Amino acid sequence: MKIDSSIAQQIVDTVKDVCGHNINFISSEGKIIASTDPGRVGTFHEIGKQAAITEQLLEVTDDDSFYGTHKGVNLPFFWQGECVAVIGISGDPDEVRKYAYLAFHVTCLLSEFFDGWSG
Repeated sequence: MKIDSSIAQQIVDTVKDVCGHNINFISSEGKIIASTDPGRVGTFHEIGKQAAITEQLLEVTDDDSFYGTHKGVNLPFFWQGECVAVIGISGDPDEVRKYAYLAFHVTCLLSEFFDGWSG
């Protein structure tokens, strides 16, 4: 299953409206497929890929600690037991973690509605 990039873009834009922080939707290969920072779409996100590989939430406490990465939270998203994307949100991890979970839950709801998506 692949997350549809236009729906992913709507999710990141909507959550940014709530929290004011930049958000990325990252493929399990580490490619940013949707972002509130248009210049980042199509670029590589090292920690996003690592979060997909480890299947765990990864937090970054310093900008540029890893290639293509800003300080923030990276939360893997699973569909039918497989990590299919990572939701990354920039900012102090203690402040933005709750917004990463908001984006995660919105994605869960939409993936159920669209029965997995493809794109």
